Parts: sequence; structure tokens; C-alpha cells
Amino acid sequence: MLNQDKIAIWLKFVNLECDKLSAEILEPHGLTLTQYKVLKFLLINPQGTIRQVDIEEHFYIRNPTVTRVLQNLERKGLVERQINPQDNRSKVICLTEKVKAMESLLYRLGDELEGKLTSNLTLEDKKELLRLLKKLLLRKEKD
Repeated sequence: MLNQDKIAIWLKFVNLECDKLSAEILEPHGLTLTQYKVLKFLLINPQGTIRQVDIEEHFYIRNPTVTRVLQNLERKGLVERQINPQDNRSKVICLTEKVKAMESLLYRLGDELEGKLTSNLTLEDKKELLRLLKKLLLRKEKD
């Protein structure tokens, strides 16, 4: 019998719930959760500083997946690749004016997702959960 009191199982359940909620919130805007996360990552970093490898490393996503996500975002007119001013051999991922115009919407969508996902938690619960999740990931840095 499967032991349901394992942290890894509950993390997976939370991940599945996050996927379900994000689909409800993001699909009407033509975005997947991964596309949304990449756009937000680009928004919080200075324009023209992020390369594809930076996205791969930040989200622990493999190159073919990031390539596909970026191609889809390019088709939607949300990002474009430009020559890296620091290294002509590489390209940086830049947001288009279309994304800049929807920046506040992207932040609201993130707040909505976070609000629905954590609606059963108090402010203290949220702080404690965030602290514990960060502590779980510190193990990765020690490996």
C-alpha cells in the first residue's frame, strides 16, 4: 500500500494542483505555465541580459524544452532573440512591446494563481511554507 504521508507525494499533489489552477488562469490568455514563468523571469531581469542557457539553469529545464517554449513565444510575438552585445556568438532573449503592454496583467495573473493555491493558508502559514520549501532546496546547493 502506498504511504500517503510522504513529503514527496504531497509535493507532487501540490504541483498537480498548481498545474490545474494555472491552466484555468493562463489558458484564456493563450499561455502555458512554463511560458508564463519564462515571461516573468524576463520581466524581472534587465532587458537584453538573459540568454537561453540562463532560462535552462534557472528553471532546471533541458535545452530542447526551452527551445520549444521560446519558439512558441516568438510565434506569439512575445519575445525575440537578438545578438548579445557582450558576445556576438550568442543571443539574448528580449521581450517585445506586446509583453510590455501586458506586464500588469502578467503580475495580476501570478497573484491570482498564488491566491487560489494558498487560499487555505494564513499569512503565517504562507511564510512558514515558503521558509520550509526554501530549506528543502538548500540541500541541492550542498550536493
